[in-house]
Amino acid sequence: MKTPWIRRDTPLWGLALGLLIALLTILWPAYDDDEERCCCQQNAGQPVCKLAAQFSSEELQRARIAWRYFENNYQPSTGLVNATQDYPSTTMWDTGSAIFATVAARELCLIDAKEFNDRMVTLLGTLNSMPLYAGIAPNKAYNTITGRMVDYNNNEAPDGIGVSVIDLARLISSLRTLSSRFPQMRASAEQVISRWNYCNLLKNGQMYGLYQDRVMDEMRVFQEGRLGYEQYAGKIFQRLGFDMSVSATYNNEYRADTTIDGIPIAYDKRDPRKYGAYNYVVTESYALEQMESGGDAEFTPLFHNIYEVQKAHAKKVGHVVAVSEDHIDREPWFLYNTIFVAGSPWQTITDTGVDHHELRSISTKAAMLLAQLFPDEAYSQQLDQSVAYAYDEDKGWYSGIYETGLGYNKALTENTNGIILESLLHKAVGTFSASAEARAFHFPASLDREARTQQCIPEHNPLLQTPVVQEPHG
Repeated sequence: MKTPWIRRDTPLWGLALGLLIALLTILWPAYDDDEERCCCQQNAGQPVCKLAAQFSSEELQRARIAWRYFENNYQPSTGLVNATQDYPSTTMWDTGSAIFATVAARELCLIDAKEFNDRMVTLLGTLNSMPLYAGIAPNKAYNTITGRMVDYNNNEAPDGIGVSVIDLARLISSLRTLSSRFPQMRASAEQVISRWNYCNLLKNGQMYGLYQDRVMDEMRVFQEGRLGYEQYAGKIFQRLGFDMSVSATYNNEYRADTTIDGIPIAYDKRDPRKYGAYNYVVTESYALEQMESGGDAEFTPLFHNIYEVQKAHAKKVGHVVAVSEDHIDREPWFLYNTIFVAGSPWQTITDTGVDHHELRSISTKAAMLLAQLFPDEAYSQQLDQSVAYAYDEDKGWYSGIYETGLGYNKALTENTNGIILESLLHKAVGTFSASAEARAFHFPASLDREARTQQCIPEHNPLLQTPVVQEPHG
């Protein structure tokens, strides 16, 4: 399960050191990004974007609208981006979305090489110097202006509030894509993940989150991830050489199956009353896994059914269905619109299980992802058109449209707009982990054996040469 984001000290020398490391990495070795690597070529004396040429004018306009969010919410002091409009706090999940967005913006020529490098140098410097929770890994939330650890109300929390391993996986996936598309970034990107200590986070084939128990004033460790997000994240860590024998497969001991609207759907059978976490079956984790890791014999039928069950339910209720977790523009501010949760289909609940069916919505990112990843389906056209105008041209894409006639869900977020840009990049280049450059992303070779042992970092990446399905599903 992804950490929900609800509207709620970096020492100066450390930040300066991180910025210096990133700057040196970017500048050496140097090469001409526009002419040799990125997206622009000359045609009759005019610059033409090679990737952008694959898109319609409507798709490029969508990209420009999504990028407007990042223009409005970027913090030049840290390179971080506000997770929600004008609210200076973010998570590592959202920061991963920002990195995907910035790579896509450069590849589509929405920004030039100078702006791209300025943003990435600053952000990598922050990620390489920001304080870590208990010295282990990034905290669940940071102030985007100061880079300091905060709680979910954006109050400074010098000791931090904990670590979400699922969030870290998304950040890693974005850094892998950044370094594969722009190899001059690789050393700084690899340095980010080499700072963390994985001993408490990854063990027994599973992932474990951390949180600070305020009553006992001590760190607690808990198993993190449920079917869907668990496999999305588990496969990312597996590619770094970690044992993810439970979390990286859908056919683990916690899987169960149910039939919804005539379609078989896999879900996690762990009881939230016992284990303290709900299993939300939603679109996002499956779509992200398809784009970032690619399909395989186990995953592809499951993702196909995620699409088919929403199509079947749309036919039943008479309107488009595209569900995921989303911020909303009113209390309780964040909801999970689900295919299945806690034994029931088509529920809309908070992370504590409170029902809010009256605020059920069509998710903009879910509709666009499904439409793109299943392009030959007639239902995909309905999905695409259902959210085609869910935006503010000066601010970005809204999170969705309320099914109950309440209008647009006008919440504006880093994640929704980042995923829209990521999906356009995927349409142009295919599965992000498929390239040799992506498979080469790993821990720095300079890490000595003692450091690897102390941080529980694998000696080698056994999946370095594993082939990946490159074509998008559908």
